[in-house]
Amino acid sequence: MLKKISVSQLREGMYIHDLKCDWLNHPFVLNSFKLKTDTEIRKIIAAGITLVEIDTEKGLDLLVEEPQLEKSPLTKVVDNQPKKFTALEEMGKAKVAFSMAGEFITDMMSNAKMGQHIELEQVNPVINKLSQSILRNPNALLGLSRIRSMDVYTFEHSVSFSVLMMAFAKSMGLSEKIICEVGIGGLLHDIGKTLTPDEILNKPGKLTPEEFVIMKQHVVDSRKILEKTVGLSKVSMDIAAQHHEKYDGNGYPLGLKGGQISLYGQMAAIVDVYDALTADRCYHEGKEPSEVLKLLVKWGGTHFNPRLVREFIQSVGIYPAGSLVMLNNHHLAKVIDINDNMLKPVVEVFLNAKTRSYIPRKLIDLSKLDTIKILKVESHAKWNVVF
Repeated sequence: MLKKISVSQLREGMYIHDLKCDWLNHPFVLNSFKLKTDTEIRKIIAAGITLVEIDTEKGLDLLVEEPQLEKSPLTKVVDNQPKKFTALEEMGKAKVAFSMAGEFITDMMSNAKMGQHIELEQVNPVINKLSQSILRNPNALLGLSRIRSMDVYTFEHSVSFSVLMMAFAKSMGLSEKIICEVGIGGLLHDIGKTLTPDEILNKPGKLTPEEFVIMKQHVVDSRKILEKTVGLSKVSMDIAAQHHEKYDGNGYPLGLKGGQISLYGQMAAIVDVYDALTADRCYHEGKEPSEVLKLLVKWGGTHFNPRLVREFIQSVGIYPAGSLVMLNNHHLAKVIDINDNMLKPVVEVFLNAKTRSYIPRKLIDLSKLDTIKILKVESHAKWNVVF
């Protein structure tokens, strides 16, 4: 039987009937073959392919808990979507939405610290602005979320977490309603930290076992606070209550395993680690996104659902917006937008690395050029670049 599925649902042992891609645009000798290694799956994703057709009579079928793409009730995106814009065109509106979210989460946490309840009516306008920007082009907000200050990590982490969750949900084809609900869950997921002692929350070093027990309590506190929020969806609650659960059952607070963790809890676990590791903190320098993506793949099957890790990479790109890259012409560039071919994003060049001199800023769409390629990802700290 032939089935059309998302590349995120691929696993070793499946038989690819059709890559849904021109032969010249993928790295395989044939269009039909049996998947033998995870490397082959990564190559399919890297080629920018999003849908494939499998033959279940010649290879493995979908896992029971993974619905087919067309039949999943979650994958129906509303028809009335905003007009799509380039990341550059969307940047102005994205900055307004991002700033609005930052101000909201700062005020909300201050109010929660004084015992005030969260009103969903206050959250909705913020999420609406963020979600509309995500639907027009997620890379504008994703690029902004890379600009962080270690002094206000808890606040900015909540906004960045929300943006990443919405981009993740959009990439998976979830409905606009679900995109908004995961955004709300992301914005509120760490509200319990308002009850965590500051000396533990902001400790510049490793927590003691006793301090870690107190820190873990923030998840339980988040759930208790959010249970008092009238109208909060189960999707939003699952994100707050399960973002520290691990796929192998070694997470907290409940030690849930595999399918015991909701889809949104599993997504949130990936986003939380990605955002935490890419952010600068008072006790460590953030890693580059490409380095963290490799770690997520490594931890697939233990910490995370490997299928969702692949889907997350699809949402942020191999070179996420905001990344610094070195081109083969010795020009340093910032990734602005992601193309269907994730290996060839839209970049903005600004520095000749060979002469260490600034050059006129210019946008280059690498998907339209064969001669200019990305050689490697560079560190912002190494080049002391501030955008």
